Amino acid sequence: MRETNLIPTLRMSCELVDVLCDIERAGIKIDTDALQKLKQDFEKEQIELQFKLRSMAQRAMGDTPVNFDSPDDRSMLLYSRKVNDKNVWKILFNLGSEIRGATRKQKMRTRMRYNEFTRAVSDNTTVIRKTVGSQCIKCDGKGRIPFIKKDGSPGKNMRICKSCNGTGMTYVNTGHTAGFKVVPRNVKDIAAGGFKTDRETLEQLRETVDGEAREFIEAYIRYSALRTYLSNFIEGILVNLDRHGFIHPEFMQCVTATGRLSSRSPNFQNMPRGSTFVIRKVVTSRWEGGSILEGDYGQLEFRVAGFLSKDPQIYEDVNNKVDVHSYTADIIGCNRQDAKAHTFKPLYGGTTGTDAQQRYYQAFRNKYEMVTAWQEENQREAVAHKKISLPSGREYHFPNAKWTQWGSCTDRTAICNYPVQGFATADLLPCALIKLKSQLDKSKLNSVICNTVHDSIVMDVYPGEEEQIINMMKDAMLSIPQEVKRRYGIDYDMPIEIELKLGKNWLDTELISM
Repeated sequence: MRETNLIPTLRMSCELVDVLCDIERAGIKIDTDALQKLKQDFEKEQIELQFKLRSMAQRAMGDTPVNFDSPDDRSMLLYSRKVNDKNVWKILFNLGSEIRGATRKQKMRTRMRYNEFTRAVSDNTTVIRKTVGSQCIKCDGKGRIPFIKKDGSPGKNMRICKSCNGTGMTYVNTGHTAGFKVVPRNVKDIAAGGFKTDRETLEQLRETVDGEAREFIEAYIRYSALRTYLSNFIEGILVNLDRHGFIHPEFMQCVTATGRLSSRSPNFQNMPRGSTFVIRKVVTSRWEGGSILEGDYGQLEFRVAGFLSKDPQIYEDVNNKVDVHSYTADIIGCNRQDAKAHTFKPLYGGTTGTDAQQRYYQAFRNKYEMVTAWQEENQREAVAHKKISLPSGREYHFPNAKWTQWGSCTDRTAICNYPVQGFATADLLPCALIKLKSQLDKSKLNSVICNTVHDSIVMDVYPGEEEQIINMMKDAMLSIPQEVKRRYGIDYDMPIEIELKLGKNWLDTELISM
């Protein structure tokens, strides 16, 4: 059979299966005592935050009940407005979803000038007021009243009390504005039941408000994170823990659109980035005196974007070791840690945010002109050929790609994101994993690869093998230029930087000097 450009990628993917099988069999050792302690700490903090949030909500809303699980209730609490007619609202702002490309996506919001937007919000919402609640007199707080027969006698059946709508409480308007009075910024803050209250929006709003509004938003972000940690990670680990104290996540190559790995039972991929994620503490060595070693690529996707676009400014910044996060922080006006969430967002087509964040996104596009030009060329290719290709031969198909009335392409975010994420974590990282497994098999050492997360590799190191494994990890991760040349015929000339950390668990690791 005549080989096509996709054959090298397919061969690599088949070789990767052997690595993933080894990782799944090896499993990840869990410190169950640390896990239970973490669970208790999270639950205690969650209860304290819940009490704080409810107290703050009551001060802001009076006696009007607030369900934090309801997006509509959160919207009213934060923005102090209630939508008059959701159907009119939906049409006004073009809400809902549609098929674009190969996936269902949110419709493009109606474009409005700021004064048009504020007038539309004012005309189609009502300012909510604080209330004072009292037990419903009609039903004595029961929420239901007996059916009255024609002769005036009570029947056996009970009906919902219309005076209180079955709640048992009636509420009197005090005339004072309720909620935290947050002002929606533009049409991108609009949601079906009012205004957005998702994590990304709240993190942006946090930088624009102060006082109790900011305090509430910060507390709610943490409360929401704790719920995720408890349900997705703590419970996910407990449910999948075997009798020996191991979990064996199942790795999949053909689930994500970009081709990067995903995992389930439990999901050990979609965890918060960075080494501060406290749940990492429960991952420990299976051997007495053993260690956990993590190898992490530095700015892999940023560098891949520079390589794919041949952007000279990225090459220069990488070679000069420019701190790109400090550059971001200077423009946005925040600290370096907070800036990390925004630094590489333009690589994925990101454009929304606060005024300061949008200034940075524009500055990024101006600074890295070749990345911007490459993203535009990918859009043209997607519209013309309904697909875009990577140097490895991997292809992403966009059968419904077309130009919009605003001058951009449908699926723009995916067209910007997929090549960078795909080449970095679906084509390059697996080369290092396969090389590392090959070295381990030849060495006959006891240490094992126990996990991989996007652009990092995690190993459980047998006591006494630390130096050998560190050198092996270093060699495998830095071998990408040679492996990419051998597999794909690509001259990968972007400098590679890795960081190795070693410790008794996955959280408490120390940087290894190289």
